[in-house]
Amino acid sequence: MDETSPEEKAGSPVNKSEAATSERSLIEAAQNGDQRAYGLLIRSHQKRLFRFVYGLLGSFDATEDIVQEAFVKAYQAIDRFDLNHSFYPWLATIARNTAFNLLEREQKKESLEQLQEKGFEPESTQLGPLENLLNDETQKRFYQAVKALPDKFRAVFVMRHFEDQSYTEIATLLKIPPGTVDSRLYRARKMLVDSLKDLL
Repeated sequence: MDETSPEEKAGSPVNKSEAATSERSLIEAAQNGDQRAYGLLIRSHQKRLFRFVYGLLGSFDATEDIVQEAFVKAYQAIDRFDLNHSFYPWLATIARNTAFNLLEREQKKESLEQLQEKGFEPESTQLGPLENLLNDETQKRFYQAVKALPDKFRAVFVMRHFEDQSYTEIATLLKIPPGTVDSRLYRARKMLVDSLKDLL
């Protein structure tokens, strides 16, 4: 009698292999124009991708837009996807580049001071819909502190601690040396500690 738990089965090499085979089949079907197969791919990765992009942007509405745009871009390029690689890292790279393009466009806009001179009122500092789901005040403070990090530091922190990516993976995705990843991660952690020192 097989006494292996469902959790152990799900994490076994056999099941991981089956999952990879199943995903490969969905990708192949999507490459052949099967939109239903692509929809299944989306469902299997959308929560993880949303958490990743939200960590980069810190905005619920912007994250929804970027994730949707990333899925569209990925579908448009699916026929060029190399089946010898994993799907999620490829998808996350598209989402990251799309998110960074948005951040660059935002940085090129007029400064807040210039807009205020024209009568613009700053956006409300109230928490967004996703953050309101965080009942613990410490969690809310943590996400606010992450949002406040400069882009280049927030990116490495999110990729390391939200996505559990290695230094090598982060360096490859951001096209920076591993040593730069290490120094930016150190700075990000230090800024977070300084921001949250009253809670520590």
